[in-house]
Amino acid sequence: MIAVKIGDGMGNQLFNYACGYAQARRENDSLLLDISECDNSTLRDFELDKFHLKYDKKESFPNHNLGQKIYKNIRRALKYHVIKEREVYHNRGHRYDVNDIDPGVYKKKFIRDKYLYGYWQHLAYFEEYLDEITAMMTPAYEQSETVKKLQEAFKKTPTCAVHVRGGDIMGPAGIYFKHAIERMEQEKPGVRYIVFTNDMERAREALASILESQKQEAGGDQLKNEVCQMENRLEFVTQLGKFSDVDEFFLMAACQNQILSNSTFSTWAAYLNQNPDKTVIMPDDLLSERMCQKNWIILK
Repeated sequence: MIAVKIGDGMGNQLFNYACGYAQARRENDSLLLDISECDNSTLRDFELDKFHLKYDKKESFPNHNLGQKIYKNIRRALKYHVIKEREVYHNRGHRYDVNDIDPGVYKKKFIRDKYLYGYWQHLAYFEEYLDEITAMMTPAYEQSETVKKLQEAFKKTPTCAVHVRGGDIMGPAGIYFKHAIERMEQEKPGVRYIVFTNDMERAREALASILESQKQEAGGDQLKNEVCQMENRLEFVTQLGKFSDVDEFFLMAACQNQILSNSTFSTWAAYLNQNPDKTVIMPDDLLSERMCQKNWIILK
């Protein structure tokens, strides 16, 4: 059996799962999800059952007091060969090394089952099984007719999801979105931009710079036409309805193209995007080179 710790938000949980799933497939073994962290969190829930992801078992243990924590850690240490993701952060250049893969993931188990403890945010851990994983990522809940219709519309028309991240971890500054939209206009001119965000105020500030820059760079009737056209092509998904986080995830993935934030949530939406001609732009961040697929554009 391959056991893997599942924790944090949905995007991180998907990276946890993907690494565990891929290793279980390589070893022709069963997969167990330890969802204790999710069950004991006041901020995050277990999200993977929103999809038809395959695994064999789940386990969860309370973690509210010292005794429970000690029991859980001792049990894990005795039952499993725990592989903790080693620190690969390089202070020089303040980056993670794209070539630095933890070899412990691939070691064959000996006597005890393996337990993967880490974030595993590197495409290399599961790239060969990514198509299998995304094929399982169909909604395991009843979507509204509005969500279904919007998904079909986004897939059939030139659309680009724009993810603006706010909250506890801030996303890129407005200048990134300005440059990203400029690049998207080169790649896919005239697309309709659908904005997804967990911080409306932050998103409005970040995207205001796009329209402001047009005002400064153009004049007269040309100015009015260009600004008006961009305003008409840029809208918030909340203008189209009220959606859950997982609804927005599927809507983001349904867009033909994506402009990402420094976010595992929008990264997985781009993985799920099945458009063979998609353009994906992501910010130059600590983990960008480790998570990006071939042909994605990283804006320096």
